[in-house]
Amino acid sequence: MALIKTKGLVIKEQAYKEQDKILTIFTENEGKIQCMARGVRRQKSGLLASTQIFAYGEFVYYPGKNFGIINQASLIEAFYPLRNDLTKMALAAYLLDLINNAFDFYQKSPEILKLLLHVLFYLSGGKAKNDLVLVGAFQLKLVSVLGYRPGITQCMICESDQKPAVFSIEGYGILCKNCKHQATGYSYKLSPGMLELLRDFLRKPIKELKEQDASTEDATKVNDLLDHYIGYCVGKSSKAYTFYKSLLNPLSKIK
Repeated sequence: MALIKTKGLVIKEQAYKEQDKILTIFTENEGKIQCMARGVRRQKSGLLASTQIFAYGEFVYYPGKNFGIINQASLIEAFYPLRNDLTKMALAAYLLDLINNAFDFYQKSPEILKLLLHVLFYLSGGKAKNDLVLVGAFQLKLVSVLGYRPGITQCMICESDQKPAVFSIEGYGILCKNCKHQATGYSYKLSPGMLELLRDFLRKPIKELKEQDASTEDATKVNDLLDHYIGYCVGKSSKAYTFYKSLLNPLSKIK
């Protein structure tokens, strides 16, 4: 059985038996995979650092019927500062959850992996003027790569570029003031600031967007909108986003 060597990011970890872990890794060459990491829950394990959530490294593993078996792993980047800020960590965990929900096993996208690593680097290093801008940009660029790019330049019904009023989830994009009443399902009212952000997310690279600021209200609403839209498109909502929102409003968990 031939060993496989690839770089990848640990996007999910699950304890298994007493000392092992089952890892979900989004890799550069093999796509999303699951691997068994034996003995890594021991404090003296040489693989401890490279098999934690958020760890980006080079992995060598034996492919198997159900799981690969990790033979070697070397850490490239751990994004440790994320663990010192609960809100940043929750946002980063949400991005990993998006990847896990959006991709099937062995489905790959080196473009999205590279984009995600850049976003995590900027988040963990405090290099962005507004973390929510980075998250929104990743959301929209991800869903576009998946083939569900929403229409945000003109009305999805009449094709007018005048007075965009709402974003229709089931309509896959914006609707103008005259057509918004024809929308089925859920729609989000758009402010000029929200529309500008959506358009910037598509046309600007992450390196440029990390320097862009936005009102917290507009950025939060766009994040909510895009999370709903991604969930609709891929058929699975993110529990990690629900947790992140609960951090912002702890009273929402009290009934």
